Amino acid sequence: MDLQQSRIGLALSGGGIRAAIFHLGALQYLAETGLFKRIANISSVSGASLAMGVILAVNNNKWPTEEAFLRTIQPAVHKLIIENNIQASALRRLPFSPRYWRHRVNLLAKMLEEKWTIRGNIQDLPTYPYWEINCTTFETGNNFRIRRDYMGDSTIGYVQNPSLPIPHMIAASAAFPVLIGPYILQTRGFRWTKDKHGKHPQAPGLVDDHYTLWDGGVYDNLGIDPLYTTGRGLDDEIDFLIVSNASAFTRHQLRRGNISLANLRRLLDISMNQVDVLRSRQVLSSIIRNGKGMYLKIGLTGAHITDILGIPKNKINTGSLSEEDAAKVRNYPTTLNSPSPQNFDLIFRHGYENARCVHGLWEISN
Repeated sequence: MDLQQSRIGLALSGGGIRAAIFHLGALQYLAETGLFKRIANISSVSGASLAMGVILAVNNNKWPTEEAFLRTIQPAVHKLIIENNIQASALRRLPFSPRYWRHRVNLLAKMLEEKWTIRGNIQDLPTYPYWEINCTTFETGNNFRIRRDYMGDSTIGYVQNPSLPIPHMIAASAAFPVLIGPYILQTRGFRWTKDKHGKHPQAPGLVDDHYTLWDGGVYDNLGIDPLYTTGRGLDDEIDFLIVSNASAFTRHQLRRGNISLANLRRLLDISMNQVDVLRSRQVLSSIIRNGKGMYLKIGLTGAHITDILGIPKNKINTGSLSEEDAAKVRNYPTTLNSPSPQNFDLIFRHGYENARCVHGLWEISN
């Protein structure tokens, strides 16, 4: 398969600012190797949605060329993330903004607009590549997808060409339960249909007056669902899939008392991790082994990757972070706080080197 002639789908995981920076590093590598221009569809969750939003924001909601990404867009994104702490800004404003006390996700959207200059409407997004923002519908338990030409889930139906603020939809995708809280999507004024293309109108009375949208990672933290389904395989819009997984590792953690938000978050992390493991195995077995995909995983060095695949280390340049530095990236907290310049560079470099190593191994195998 010639990747330079392929239609690439990117499934970019959640994981807060850690994930956003890891994915930026991977995109840097794709831009340097000419694969960036082959991206046809991007499916993002939580932290990845933040990364895509800020990339488009600094380029007037247009998808950049490879040259522009390398020369101006990536450096501008780097500067915005380092110098504008959206989490700290939100926490400083929250005590003095009662209207956000029950709707913290709207405050996050406000910070994305003010601090990261993410503005505009979903209809302002580019038509190519398509960007799918993933949330979780509380009422149905399904993946709620938002993109320029439609939004919705398989149970409640779909709205064609939705008109909604970009920062609000990104905030909904990152609305981690307990910490941020849900986004309330009012359904009034929308025409809901049974299919994505509006050919079969929804029966009256099947739509609630609102839906509750949570972090997309609650349903699928890898963002694979829009691009690949078991049985059907790859979506019709792509013929190659790159999964970039910057999800948190489940580390040893002691239980805190009887009632604790930390305990609730821990249970959610365990559940999300198990979903990630199952979906990763599906992709590895049905796509990657057939030469139609690549899988990047945060925390793995080049030596780890070659050992897992049984490929001699002298077959590829596996130069990468040390075991110690890879562990620092792997264990970096899931937060929206701006990292130090040193931590940004470390996570970014790891995403870049991970992509370089996995791509090199794919070329050897194919």
